[in-house]
Amino acid sequence: MQLPGYEILEQIYLGSRTLVYRGWQEADQKPVVIKFLRSEYPSFSELVQFRNQYTIAKNLNSPLIIQTYSLEPYRNGYALVMEDFGGISLKEWRRKEETPISLSEFLQVAIALCNILDILYRQRIIHKDIKPANILINPETKQVKLIDFSIASLLPKETEEVKHPNVLEGTLAYLSPEQTGRMNRGIDYRTDFYALGVTLFELLTGQLPFQSADPLEIVHCHIAKTAPLACEIKPEIPIAIAQIIAKLMAKNAEDRYQSALGLKHDLEKCLYRWKETGEILPFELGERDIGDRFIIPEKLYGRETEVQTLLQAFERVAEGVSELMLVAGFSGIGKTAVVNEVHKPIVRQRGYFIKGKFDQFNRNIPFSGFVQAFRDLMGQLLSESDTQLQVWKSQILAALGENGQVIIEVIPELERIIGQQPPAPELSGTAAQNRFNLLFQKFIQVFTTPEHPLVMFLDDLQWADSASLNLMQLLMGESEKGYLLLIGAYRDNEVFAAHPLMLTLDAVVKTGATVNTITLQPLSKASLNNMVADTLHCNERLAQPLTNLVAQKTQGNPFFATQFLKALHQDELITFDLKAGHWQCDLVRVRSAALTDDVVEFMAMQLQKLPKATQEMLKLAACIGNQFDLATLAIVSEKSPLDTATDLWKALQEGLILPISETYKFFQSNELVEENSDSSKPTLRDRHLAVPYKFLHDRVQQAAYSLIPEDQKNTTHYRIGQLLLQQISPEAREENIFELVNQLNYGTSLIVRSKEREELAQLNLTACRKARAATAYQAAREYGEVGLSLLEKNAWQEQYALALALHELAAEVACLNGDFERMEQSIETVVKNATSILDCTKVYEAKSLSYIAQNRQSELIAAMLPVLEQLGVKFPAESDPSEFETRLAAIKLYLRDRDVRDLVNLPILTIPEKISAIRILAKIWPASYQVRPDLSPLIVMEQVDLSLRYGNCELSPFAYATFGLILIGVQGEIELGYEFGQLALKLLQVLNCKAIESRTTVVFNNFVAPWKQHLKETLQPFLAGYASGLETGDLEWAGYGLCNYCIHAYFTGFNLNELAPVIDKHIEVFRAIKQEQTINYVLAFRESVLNLLGQETGADQLITKDGGGEAKIREYLDRNDLFPLFMTYLHQSAICYLFGNYDRALERSLSAEKYVSAVVSNIGYSQFYFQDSLIHLAACKNLDRIAWEATIARVNSNQDKVKKWADAAPMNYLHKFSLVEAEKYRVLGKNYEAGDWYDSAIARAKENGYIQEEALSNELAAKFYLDWGKEKVAAGYMQEAYYCYAHWGAKAKIDDLEKRYPQLLVPILQAKQYRSQVSETRASIGDKSSILDRTLQITRSSTSISESLDFATILKASQALSSQIQLEQLLGTLMQVVMENAGAKKAALLILKDDKLTIEAVATMQQNVTVLSVPLEISEAISVTMVNYVKRTLKTVVLDDATAQNDFIADPYLMREQPKSVLCTPILNQGKLIGLLYLENQLTMGAFTRDRIEVIQLLCAQAAISLENARLYQQSQDYAQELERSLHELQQAQLQIVQNEKMATLGNLVAGVAHEINNPVGFLKGSLNNAEEYIQDLFAHIKCYQQHHPTPADAVIDHAEEIDLEFLIEDLPKLVGSMKVASERIKDISTSLRTFSRADTAEKVACNLHEGIDSTLLILKYRLKANDKRPAIQVVTEYGNLPPVQCFLGQLNQVFMNILANGIDALDAASVGRTFAEMQANPHKIIIRTEVSNDQQTAIIRIIDNGLGMSEEIQARIFDRLFTTKEVGQGTGLGLAIARQIVAEKHNGSIEVNSTLSQGTEFIIIIPVKS
Repeated sequence: MQLPGYEILEQIYLGSRTLVYRGWQEADQKPVVIKFLRSEYPSFSELVQFRNQYTIAKNLNSPLIIQTYSLEPYRNGYALVMEDFGGISLKEWRRKEETPISLSEFLQVAIALCNILDILYRQRIIHKDIKPANILINPETKQVKLIDFSIASLLPKETEEVKHPNVLEGTLAYLSPEQTGRMNRGIDYRTDFYALGVTLFELLTGQLPFQSADPLEIVHCHIAKTAPLACEIKPEIPIAIAQIIAKLMAKNAEDRYQSALGLKHDLEKCLYRWKETGEILPFELGERDIGDRFIIPEKLYGRETEVQTLLQAFERVAEGVSELMLVAGFSGIGKTAVVNEVHKPIVRQRGYFIKGKFDQFNRNIPFSGFVQAFRDLMGQLLSESDTQLQVWKSQILAALGENGQVIIEVIPELERIIGQQPPAPELSGTAAQNRFNLLFQKFIQVFTTPEHPLVMFLDDLQWADSASLNLMQLLMGESEKGYLLLIGAYRDNEVFAAHPLMLTLDAVVKTGATVNTITLQPLSKASLNNMVADTLHCNERLAQPLTNLVAQKTQGNPFFATQFLKALHQDELITFDLKAGHWQCDLVRVRSAALTDDVVEFMAMQLQKLPKATQEMLKLAACIGNQFDLATLAIVSEKSPLDTATDLWKALQEGLILPISETYKFFQSNELVEENSDSSKPTLRDRHLAVPYKFLHDRVQQAAYSLIPEDQKNTTHYRIGQLLLQQISPEAREENIFELVNQLNYGTSLIVRSKEREELAQLNLTACRKARAATAYQAAREYGEVGLSLLEKNAWQEQYALALALHELAAEVACLNGDFERMEQSIETVVKNATSILDCTKVYEAKSLSYIAQNRQSELIAAMLPVLEQLGVKFPAESDPSEFETRLAAIKLYLRDRDVRDLVNLPILTIPEKISAIRILAKIWPASYQVRPDLSPLIVMEQVDLSLRYGNCELSPFAYATFGLILIGVQGEIELGYEFGQLALKLLQVLNCKAIESRTTVVFNNFVAPWKQHLKETLQPFLAGYASGLETGDLEWAGYGLCNYCIHAYFTGFNLNELAPVIDKHIEVFRAIKQEQTINYVLAFRESVLNLLGQETGADQLITKDGGGEAKIREYLDRNDLFPLFMTYLHQSAICYLFGNYDRALERSLSAEKYVSAVVSNIGYSQFYFQDSLIHLAACKNLDRIAWEATIARVNSNQDKVKKWADAAPMNYLHKFSLVEAEKYRVLGKNYEAGDWYDSAIARAKENGYIQEEALSNELAAKFYLDWGKEKVAAGYMQEAYYCYAHWGAKAKIDDLEKRYPQLLVPILQAKQYRSQVSETRASIGDKSSILDRTLQITRSSTSISESLDFATILKASQALSSQIQLEQLLGTLMQVVMENAGAKKAALLILKDDKLTIEAVATMQQNVTVLSVPLEISEAISVTMVNYVKRTLKTVVLDDATAQNDFIADPYLMREQPKSVLCTPILNQGKLIGLLYLENQLTMGAFTRDRIEVIQLLCAQAAISLENARLYQQSQDYAQELERSLHELQQAQLQIVQNEKMATLGNLVAGVAHEINNPVGFLKGSLNNAEEYIQDLFAHIKCYQQHHPTPADAVIDHAEEIDLEFLIEDLPKLVGSMKVASERIKDISTSLRTFSRADTAEKVACNLHEGIDSTLLILKYRLKANDKRPAIQVVTEYGNLPPVQCFLGQLNQVFMNILANGIDALDAASVGRTFAEMQANPHKIIIRTEVSNDQQTAIIRIIDNGLGMSEEIQARIFDRLFTTKEVGQGTGLGLAIARQIVAEKHNGSIEVNSTLSQGTEFIIIIPVKS
């Protein structure tokens, strides 16, 4: 480190921004300290701070201030040379001191610091960074000096803007509350007193008063938390000194010391007392603390209520709502001051506060207030850490996607955070408006979160532009998003009922947003008197005369009153009497002074007291706006920035203008001019400076503006505009276009030169375009009108391009503003003067938009057809069917030799006429769909034709997708239509056509995809289409995407309980995005959902929340709205059919048929033909022959369509086709065929996830079998239907099945009866009503039970209870189970004996179960009153708080023990009381929740059975044998039922699979034989050809090499041979499956058992294969020579299946914990041996595995019913019990098991050969 003229000795400080060295000045060997900027390229702010500390300290010639010698240029910055007096920082001195600082030393240092502050006070300097590091002390002499004036200010008061704590000026730990920028207070000299207090606190205690690593927390502490007294940290510190420090650190500046001398006096008193007496007793502080500076307190007087209202609003917002708070009042009434009070809670909630202001002289700058506010926010974000900034960047980009540039256009500063963004797709009209609105909503939601609520303050809303008002309405329309407080201030005396602001506020209120208003009134005389008294430091009585005068002049206006008092002081009418030590006012002179009572005139008078140069600067600044910057002002004043800043300095000192950043300090002294005259130093001209200012108040700006003579104002503005135009580069003009044009437009009448008029017209054109791009259409219109007014009379001849552009824009923005008359005028002018049709196309597009907006579809088509004809596109005037065929044939002719997929590679369309034609065609197509259906397909085909002939354009994908719709819906050409749909999607990606992405995606997935893809595959694309529509502002198609998502979700079997809230949520979305029409499209099936859920009354009435179904139908008919009309009829017919009202269903279906053309290619189209067939077949029972035949013919016709669709998309339609076929065969009386078709429909529906149609298929099959007399079969289907409907969520339908078919649903209804009708009576905490009035019935449906129940636990408990038969053991088990599951601390079981209750068992947490038999009457262990009540009412009683008021409060036990929660429930058996369960919890209120009660009820139900069994067991041992026999018979019956059902289901399944396999395998086998012959013939022909033509053409040789002909001839026969082997294998599998599933006859038949075993092994083959946990299981069959065995082979197959499956399970279990290598060394194996006994009478089958084996205990129970060793859910415990029953009872055989642990298991089955 080298500096010419100085010798560097040592480094004494290393900071992040500066380096400090000790050295010598070579000229005079004077010791110096030199401070360098560390960065080679310092920021301007760093240079400002260096210059500031030099210039301020240089003029402070005091031994208490470090002297600065020079400011030397060093590299690109400065080196500051200062004196070196051997000092070190106070912080370092305290650390180096070996002993703690004595109180005397402390007081001497503190007094020295008082002297320093007094110097600053007298020099009117605010240091702003007092801290130990900036205070130097010589360790030897104890001399104290102050350093570092880098951020000091020469202004009497500064205003700190809200900034991130990281960039606040000063050091965070020492900042005063006002210096944080969040106290609604200015910064004056008293901020240094606060910092001194913190410094003294740290010096004494060794710690800071507030400590935190979080900057925001530190800020909050400074603002809101009281610091501890120093004596609380160190008790040895005298309380008087602690109180002095506390007074210095008061939150409000008025409560601190007001002078350094007053503080010094108190400190000297302390030092004196300490030296004299060795103690410092408390004394009254501030006795001589008198401030002689005229300071009007910045407290809010008389606004306590209003501030509290505002703070409450923020608290609500912080809880998650959004709110608009309006603050109304006259100018100067204090609106901004009240709003700024919200800063304090914002810090606590870590929120953001941003503000913007609308300017009275720049009202047509779009979003000016919002732009200011978000510039403020971007500045705060840029101050955060790199990590946090990256988080914000990610969140903003996630919200804006690829459209970030749209917001950057409005808020350029955003680019500094998210980086440069790609250009956003250009949109027109409402799409651009919609896109901007939605993007801005997403953008602002990034900042409105629970972690960071956002407060946005918009001032002077009465001057807001229309775009800003619309944006404000939009933000509050989304108020449910939450965490946004929008505060708007406006002058209520300057608005009226029809003012745009008031109209906007009315609209906001109508959206349901929370809007509150605070209206500020003038200050009362009492409040005004308080302010005057506080200012003059006198009592209120003395201040009253002056107050009366101030009130008379200012009418209680706070701003006027403040300025009035300041003026009195400046005019020396208020003075400070130094001798008397108080303020005085000459009231006589005040009354005689000619002071106006008009605030603007008054302020103008004050401005005229300023120097003339300052007045001129303020005039120009007022023309620029409320905010202005030095560079702009220098340009328009035609002075250097230094001279401009010098002229402004007096206004700054007087507080009439305020600096917005610290950069103004570069100009704090006139000496700067001299300093910059030295060319060797960095100067202002070397860098671009941003030095922003703002006027203190609008009234100051108005006053300055009023100083300009009226006849010179326009000239002044125009001159300002001209000067800016000359200085701003052409590239920067667009960025500042609004400010530039607003100035120039004042002077339109002053311009005489044509060139200047044309230049200004061009600038207005640019401004118009920019405003339109920002969706500020009113501002765009105004700029456009000015531009038009500047055109010459012969503009169309001399300025053609400019005239055309301005008229085009004028037409467009007039349309967007709804001024269609003005639009027509502009269009007429363009059409009249344009030289070609191409120059008219833009205005025709605007005309199209206007007709669409006015719903004038017919006129739109009539107007555009002639335009299209001029562009070479002609359509027939009247409907002509042949035109469709002609155009379609032309397209197909083009495609004859082309692959549709290759069309994506067509060139890009560049012919302007064709592009314009396609654009206009796209505009009129939606209208043609409504009013000229014949024209609609022709328009699409014309777009396709133009794309095919001339190239693809951005609108081609939508045309291709729509053409696919036409091909499928009109022509039935599914494959070709689907190819065009795929082409549309591909081209969409290639061209990146964002503008039409939504509509193209929706059309494809709604009209094309369902004919080739599973319907579920369309759901996600619909959501993507919705999102894309929002992104591009295409709200209509975004709505269609969401609508069709709901419709397709319904038809795919989406769970109704989940779908209903989704539909309602989406309906709210439709309303939010103003797509009311789309709501009608979902209402129809919404009613179906509600009916099926059982939420609507009447299955066929469709009474809805939104109005009756019939009313909706009439509404649709009146509007000719065919789509919702059709869908309403369709869904009504479906509901009527489902609930058996076939006549009404038929009527609705026939009504739907009239409008089916409205849904061609839609999913509703196919659904209609499906359910129409079902309805007609259901309703044909009583038809005559002719009608019956007509019905069958209609069904066949429908089926032809469905069959075609099923061929193309079997996953969507094959099950529908099968179900209708089943119903048709049912009607035709072909039962066996019908049964097959039902099964096919069920299987296909299940396979493809159509749960609702699986349910319907099962239901119809059940009805079919019931009518056929096969009730048992019907029951199985009906139960499956029941569960499918339940899974779908159709509660109303399962209720309907229960009513109609209870005999088929017996198992389900029995289970339901067991679980339902559980009643409880609950005494709530503090509820004093009678328990008898609080009975709650809880009814559980058969398909639901509390999710909180642990079924495994319940099953385990039930098994434990049911396993006990001895009463004593049962009681112990029961009490243990109840204590574990009920959450009780005490339990008692009572049993009814001879109609009297006895306590049989008591259990507590501390003791085990105690079994006893004590009569209730003599017991003191429980509440007798409650038990008797439950005994008599048989109702459960629950006391959530037994100590609260309830019906049993007088019970002696409850009064004595005072348990918290009590439950008593009856134990019923078959409706009769057999006992009671009593539970307590002494610790927890509300312990027995509903879920626990449900557990208890289930346990009691099981306990009732167990208790009754135990009672019967004890009562009569004689009945034990009979009971055992009965139980055995019941078990056998259950086993038989299970076995029969299991075999029937398995047999049907396997037989069905075998049947399905057999047909195609037979076909394959036959075809392969033929194929083998054909191949041989072909090879012979090739050989013959080669013999007769040995020298083929080169192409033939090349092709033969390409396909490797020789290898093909050799390998193809082998391939066919392999296929034949495979088909034989499949046939063998089919045979095995049929063998396994063979139906047993009534009598046993002779069978080959080996075939049965082989078929079983085949079925289990998939389980034997290797998997990721083990190698394959080896199966060894050692078959003996078995004779045919007379048996039921199907049943024996089940035995083999159970044993083999269990063996596989055992081997899987044995694999756990073993490696593959271990298992391969000792492989898993199953051995099957068969043999015949020696007497040839029995067949013996042995099945052996080498698994883990079984213990003897398990072997003993292995054949018991319900016994299983498997985990819950993996085994029923019935398989081996059934196997033994089959072998022993059905075949008179036996089954045995031999097993050894760790070696394996052997099952031996012995079957007689003959029965």
